Amino acid sequence: MEILGVGLTDVGCKRKHNEDAFLCNLSDQLFIVADGMGGRAAGETASKAVTTVFPVMLHKNIQALQEPNPSSIVYTLGKTLNELSQSLYREAQHLPEIKGLGSTAVLLFIRNDMAYIACAGDSRAYLLRNQYLTQITKDQTVAAALVRTGHLSPEKISNHPLSHALEEYIGKEGNLNPGVWCKKLQVGDRWLLCSDGLTKGVTDHELQNSLLRSASPEEICQLLISQAKDSDGSDNITVVVVDVKQDSTTSSGENTP
Repeated sequence: MEILGVGLTDVGCKRKHNEDAFLCNLSDQLFIVADGMGGRAAGETASKAVTTVFPVMLHKNIQALQEPNPSSIVYTLGKTLNELSQSLYREAQHLPEIKGLGSTAVLLFIRNDMAYIACAGDSRAYLLRNQYLTQITKDQTVAAALVRTGHLSPEKISNHPLSHALEEYIGKEGNLNPGVWCKKLQVGDRWLLCSDGLTKGVTDHELQNSLLRSASPEEICQLLISQAKDSDGSDNITVVVVDVKQDSTTSSGENTP
């Protein structure tokens, strides 16, 4: 399989600074979106750590596995996110300018034709497969938890005062409990990672229609950001689109002399 991935970020229409960050590392097949919070310095520090420090930590922890398999990789992803979160929290206690920092994180890690997805917070991962869009991650917000426990109806979540109050985020006090999933890749899959600046104004139905277009990942990123700015634009907007293609080096089955 051939993996193509592109990311794009935009400050939006109302913010002065962009506290989002993203990573598209094709060689390691690691893709990340992070949405920082806590003020400009704190938010930028936290989201940058997710996209720069975490990959180094993950590489080291994966290398330490004697026999990497889906179960051990899922465990390692969660463990590494927790290690980063605790490290950032400790650092922030000694630096007043970044105290209270935090960041969401959503990532896609591809290894041996398996997709590993992890998230902390409300940045999302979606999968378009067989022309149908599925949200893989679950929002880790107080309002989403109320929906899952039956204390809030899904149609009321967008207007709930706790719809963006995070239960989990990188840099929190105590242990982080990220969500981690794994799925077998298929040729034709199209993955979307995004900050909530996209989903505040663009519905899942609109996302599906946009992702169904036979356009490059870069063109899809540009389209999604344009849609987000037209419909809402109140927050920073970051998207990463990853396509899974048939490997161009794979034999087509034709006879060769």
